[in-house]
Amino acid sequence: MAADGPAPAVQRLANGAQWPALAAAAALMLAAPAFAFAGWFFLADAPVILFYAVPVVAVELAVIILAIVTGFDLRASFAALAPTTRLGAGLWIIAAATASLIIAADPAAAYPLLFSTIVHAVFGLALCSLMTATGGAYRRTVMCAAGAGVLLYAAVFTTIVLVELRNPAFNWIGVGIGITNIRQLGFFGLALSCISLGLSQGLDGKLRAIAGIGAAAGFWLTILSGSRVAFAAAILVAIALCTLVDRQYRLRFAGLALAALAVAMPASYLLVPHEAWGLDRILSRGLIGDDINQYSSGRLAIWRDTLAAIGERPLFGHGEGQFRSQVAAAGGGLNHPHNAVLQFLYQWGIVGTAGLALMLSASAMQLRRLARHAEGTDLAAFGTLAGLVAIAMLEGALYHTYPVMIAVLCLAVLNAGAPRSETRAGETGAGPPQLPTVLVK
Repeated sequence: MAADGPAPAVQRLANGAQWPALAAAAALMLAAPAFAFAGWFFLADAPVILFYAVPVVAVELAVIILAIVTGFDLRASFAALAPTTRLGAGLWIIAAATASLIIAADPAAAYPLLFSTIVHAVFGLALCSLMTATGGAYRRTVMCAAGAGVLLYAAVFTTIVLVELRNPAFNWIGVGIGITNIRQLGFFGLALSCISLGLSQGLDGKLRAIAGIGAAAGFWLTILSGSRVAFAAAILVAIALCTLVDRQYRLRFAGLALAALAVAMPASYLLVPHEAWGLDRILSRGLIGDDINQYSSGRLAIWRDTLAAIGERPLFGHGEGQFRSQVAAAGGGLNHPHNAVLQFLYQWGIVGTAGLALMLSASAMQLRRLARHAEGTDLAAFGTLAGLVAIAMLEGALYHTYPVMIAVLCLAVLNAGAPRSETRAGETGAGPPQLPTVLVK
């Protein structure tokens, strides 16, 4: 007997959520290029647009509003979370609010970042709700929109760089085109390469060629950043994804990744306006260093001072936005300790960090299912998330607004549940989603 179709009420909900889901995808696609242009154009007159990533936060708020249109209810969504997730979220919220609203030595620096943190969290729930309301059918659309957004960012970035080549006063280290340091370009590049490679599974013809272009552009941005960490993470994630794809696609996947890298590496020499950029910087910094602290670009000294500061306020931390002014090794110029765990402990203390870990534990445990139920959308989301987390152990990938938004987006995609049409070739699709919603009861 043929399986019954969806209940009329469910079908009406899915139909009513289609245009908000498409509008949300369009907004997500525009986040990175809008951030790049606005950050550069208004840098002199309104630097807060760049430093607080105003266009990115605005897009997250727009997605929240669109989710509300489809019936998203924050209280109901929070109540539906699994008990451990709810407990972790509660501890994290209490610690974050206590640290930034009560403890922080510089409240003016803490408030905007606390607001962004709250927006990130609500954005994740809202996006997950929006995709779930459509039966999970727009998960792939959301990942494609994120990838297309970084590709548009690459176009805007390149155009502005070409314009600024004639400007002798341009800051080629800080850059200002959606980033405050050239190393941060690697966050964008890794996201694009991982999304493109993940979505390439099973594609042929023009779609496969587009995925290859995206992967090459992602590797290109990563190499331009001059970041050893981002480049290594991009390579390692590509290798990891190759082991997760269907066996029948594995050789083609490896060929696409190698071809993209083979194009990106020589192409990176076409745009090197400063010695801090490009492949030569990656290779030189990967081979030299008089001692381990110099080789790590001073990270050991930063981590030592950060640990001392954590010991001063171990429970609830110092609050967000305090690192630059409170930690001596920051030198008044660093906003984070270049390690996500130390960053969280410094900001939110043991209580907040433990709460965050508990909140995400259900998702982390269920990601193991990817080894058995990996399809393109899940591969793209998992690879991007894993890459950003890996970079965050040595950089600020989970401090800066845009990569955090992408990480939250990936978590939402992984937790929204795949539609039956996204099952592997040869499966009936009659079983449960490939990666079920793991945050809810």
